[in-house]
Amino acid sequence: EGFLLRTGDGYGCVQPWPELGDAPLSGQFAALLAGRETPLLARAFACAEADGRARRGGRSLWSDGREPPPSHATVTAEEADFAGLRAEGFETVKLKGGLDWRDTLRRAARARAAGLRVRVDFNGCLTPESFRAFADAARAEGVTFDFIEDPVPPDAAVWENLRALTGLRLAADRGRMTRGFDVRVVKPALEPAPAPGGVTAVFTSYMDHPLGQLFAAREAARYGGAQGEAGLLTHRLFQPDAFTEALGDRGPRLVLPGGTGLGFDGPLAALPWEKVRGFPEPPRGAGRVLQNPRAPLRVDPPPVPADSVGFLTSGSSGEPAVVLHRAASLEASARAVNQRLNTRAEDVWLRVLPEFHVGGYQIETRARLAGARVVECGARWDAARFRERAEEEGATLVSLVPTQVFDLVNAGHRAPAGLRAVLAGGGALEPELAARASALGWRIHSGYGMTEAASTIAASEEGARDLLLLSGWRARIAEPDPGGAGVLEIAGPALCSGRYERAAGTWRWRDAGDWWRTSDLARLSAGGVLELLGRADRVVKILGELLHLDAVERALGSAGLAPGTFAVETLPDERAGRRMILAAPAPDQDAVDRYQLAAAPFARIAEVVRMELPLTALGKIRRADLREALLTRRAAPE
Repeated sequence: EGFLLRTGDGYGCVQPWPELGDAPLSGQFAALLAGRETPLLARAFACAEADGRARRGGRSLWSDGREPPPSHATVTAEEADFAGLRAEGFETVKLKGGLDWRDTLRRAARARAAGLRVRVDFNGCLTPESFRAFADAARAEGVTFDFIEDPVPPDAAVWENLRALTGLRLAADRGRMTRGFDVRVVKPALEPAPAPGGVTAVFTSYMDHPLGQLFAAREAARYGGAQGEAGLLTHRLFQPDAFTEALGDRGPRLVLPGGTGLGFDGPLAALPWEKVRGFPEPPRGAGRVLQNPRAPLRVDPPPVPADSVGFLTSGSSGEPAVVLHRAASLEASARAVNQRLNTRAEDVWLRVLPEFHVGGYQIETRARLAGARVVECGARWDAARFRERAEEEGATLVSLVPTQVFDLVNAGHRAPAGLRAVLAGGGALEPELAARASALGWRIHSGYGMTEAASTIAASEEGARDLLLLSGWRARIAEPDPGGAGVLEIAGPALCSGRYERAAGTWRWRDAGDWWRTSDLARLSAGGVLELLGRADRVVKILGELLHLDAVERALGSAGLAPGTFAVETLPDERAGRRMILAAPAPDQDAVDRYQLAAAPFARIAEVVRMELPLTALGKIRRADLREALLTRRAAPE
């Protein structure tokens, strides 16, 4: 039993096998309703996304001329017609092995006598002792094998020993091991194709619907590495219908059904589709990447499923990344923020953050769930105009970044009387700046979030410094030091599906999984109090001493440099290891001097560079672009 799903224009197949460890059909459907992912659901949505993209373009996924590889014949009958299969053109058969390995060996001998190569899948049912007995008997009878799949439960050390003792090629299924085998059996219904290279791949369907078979076939056709004969003809094992008949029933080649996407246009359209009640509607902008129109991607964006929206962000290397969220994760985040801010139907959100940024996008989601209203402030940030607009519209809630808070405070703007909460995120808000804002009536809730979390993870109570985890979020510290500090990991229903990362000229998918490792150093205290210590990738060693550049920037801010108007980076230095550079359009030398007098020798600024800082639409410094500019400047002739 299984089900097909349709999302947007694409189709996918969910065919669980509880016998092999999948959640049963009821569990798969319950996860679907709750917006959760199982491995099968994740791959069904991946199938539907690729299928739908091609159908929207009116083209076939096979129009590039690639074809699936030939397949072995999967044999389940006790007395199969091996000679007949050989006459059809098959060169290899796959047998299902069982505890009675002697019967399996007898059938393998018959297949070899008919001129067929033999593969056996034991599904891990043998013990190392019984598998060695099977191998010894096969050697004595002169029966050879192409490979043996999952002879015993997965254990790399045991497999390596058995491979050495028996001389047989072993094949591993489901990607549970990284060594001890010669062939990787790839089931696209469960997992993406591995990177080409290493061992040989054999692509197989999951004994699923013909639509799932074609998805596996397409993944095999696209694979660039070494692969053997596939296992894509499982439709021959089921009673015929309109789908199976379109795939043919003779020979080792899968017949392609024609049509758009994966195919089956007519049979799919004829099915009695039923809308899933309670399933979230696709989010705004679903099926595409939201990006700054003034600074769009300079490469083609990655594919975005019809039920997801992509948010552009930066990877740790400075290369672009695209984070995917579905309605369920976006709404989970919005509910948590609404709970912390006590959002009500009579509230008015004044939006100043752009919608292509997750913080700006989520204002609409929060307002919709609470029945509140959203008003726009305008495309360009102007502190005075923002203050006027908030007064005119009776705004009660706003979301700002630290640079905007600084502009309001620096200009001496007092908060409108009706404004009851300012969620300050998108960067660390210095306590001194928060205190100055509070003195002017701005009711500050300092926030911590990220694109992968659909916005805010933790926020303070009004005027407080402690960051408290929002409802639904869990956090832990990976590899903590004796003081409890380490890299922060998060989990919760607002976590993204994953993200595409740009590397070596291609987009590579990184699944979010259950826990997402951030790039932030933190401590976690009782009651969900989160203490942020800076970015893990901003720790450097100068003159043999570890130094955190975020701490240096905080100290410079305390010395008098305005947040957002400067940045500290390092470049390689032959003597000191790293050379610390302060970059700013117009640095306040008095503030720099105050910092230098108080700083340890290894923490002092080595060079001040006057330059414009590369900024995002939210005023955050693009660190990778800044480092590149500093390197280019150093390499230029005097």
